Amino acid sequence: MKYLKTSVLGAVLIIFAGCVTMNQGSHEAVSFAEGWAMLPFVNNTETPFAAERAESVSAALLRARGLRNLAEYPREGKEDELSLGRKEEKRNRALEWARGKGFKYAMTGAVNEWRYKVGMDGEPVVGVTLQVVELPGERVVWSATGAKSGWSRDSVSAVAQQVIDRLLGTISVK
Repeated sequence: MKYLKTSVLGAVLIIFAGCVTMNQGSHEAVSFAEGWAMLPFVNNTETPFAAERAESVSAALLRARGLRNLAEYPREGKEDELSLGRKEEKRNRALEWARGKGFKYAMTGAVNEWRYKVGMDGEPVVGVTLQVVELPGERVVWSATGAKSGWSRDSVSAVAQQVIDRLLGTISVK
């Protein structure tokens, strides 16, 4: 009976582990003692302000992991974030701001999915890509991407927090 319980528990854990898809690219150790900038994320979804939500979650989780020197790129006011063609311009302005302030690292990213699935259950789905860029040279020293589909009783922000937390957990801090 004991082995049956252990086997069932193991199977359940494997099923839950399979609910998150995660890949990691560049991976170098970074220092949390240096100055960091949170740059604007790109919203590749149809959900308004998904990028800002992901930035907020990422900043809070980085601070919870011990990053004390994190400054956020100042908002320029109400922007039409669904407008195409401005992503590269916005990114370049933000990188220039971060270099001008003397930050060592910049966190940036993209939101690829942030919604509830259509259907009876309305399951939340989140997909994000994160990068740590070393300044001033703009060299990517860490990157990861992940996606998760939650249960119908979960919120999109809870699923996003889980995905982003797992991604940030792969950062090596020196």
